[in-house]
Amino acid sequence: MSQGSNQWGIELNGPEADQKVWLMLLKPPFDPFIEEVKDERGDYLALRSSAFDGMMTSEEVHQAAKQLFNTLNVVMSKNADTDPVTDGAVIEFVPDGQPRKHFYLKAEGGKIRVRGGIVELMVKDAQGNVIEPAPAPSRAQLWMRAAALEPEIGSALRYLQDKPGWFELYKAYEAVKDMPNGGISGSEIKRFTQTANAGERHHPNEKIKPHKRPMELWEARSLITQWVSAAIDDILGKNPE
Repeated sequence: MSQGSNQWGIELNGPEADQKVWLMLLKPPFDPFIEEVKDERGDYLALRSSAFDGMMTSEEVHQAAKQLFNTLNVVMSKNADTDPVTDGAVIEFVPDGQPRKHFYLKAEGGKIRVRGGIVELMVKDAQGNVIEPAPAPSRAQLWMRAAALEPEIGSALRYLQDKPGWFELYKAYEAVKDMPNGGISGSEIKRFTQTANAGERHHPNEKIKPHKRPMELWEARSLITQWVSAAIDDILGKNPE
């Protein structure tokens, strides 16, 4: 992250368990990362990102955060089974002073889900000493890097937010259809597109006929997620750090 982005951050809102996962998987010095802010008014977590580079006002940061959080929530749900974390106040980090919060009204629904936590593996040497792994970006941070390198990947990820329907899945497919797909067969691709087009996106007609074995929605979600994941691996492989 460049020096210019050190001015801004976004407060995290949402379930504490999910915020802790963000803290665990989005660590500095890799981008984006979560910073623990200790404030006399109360401690909280803030997202820091190079996406805020060069921005001059809190409104600019607030607008940029909307898309960033949409993408991140999909990335985190696919890699860590988290529920959505939302963007809160814009944080302006002031040299030699308390961070300033710029608040924006936002209506949010709420839900609670019980699930298991993330397991952290610990490696020890022959003497029983813990071996600290070399710093490396998490898979979530690598996915965000791929989205920054290839905007169509970011677009596809945002279409996979929450529980996408056929319209969103087809838009994600259109974003990555010219990218590697991890070995998905041509027959399965045809089954997906034919199911999506015949009855799900359009009314069947002489040109658009239903597939003899229509794809279930859960199958379509799995197929497109595999495709996007393969596209991400490809773009990262072509652009090593």
